[in-house]
Amino acid sequence: MFTVREAAAVFRELRDERRLTQAELAQRAGVSRSFVADVEAGKATVEASKFLGVFQALGLEFALRDRAKGEVRW
Repeated sequence: MFTVREAAAVFRELRDERRLTQAELAQRAGVSRSFVADVEAGKATVEASKFLGVFQALGLEFALRDRAKGEVRW
C-alpha cells in the first residue's frame, strides 16, 4: 500500500470479511466508531497509533518491505 486511501479500502474489506460493524471493531480496538469511519474514508489525519491498533484488532500486523530488494523487516 502506498496511500491512506489504499489502506482504507483494504481496511473496510477486511472488516466486512470478518462480519464486524464499525462499532464492534471500534470496541475491540478501544477507539470510537467515528475513528473507524474516518479510517475507512481514507482521512489522512488519523492518529497513527490508533490506526495500527485497529488493524491489530482485526488480527493483522504490519511488515515493511523494501520495494527494490523485496526484503521484509518487522
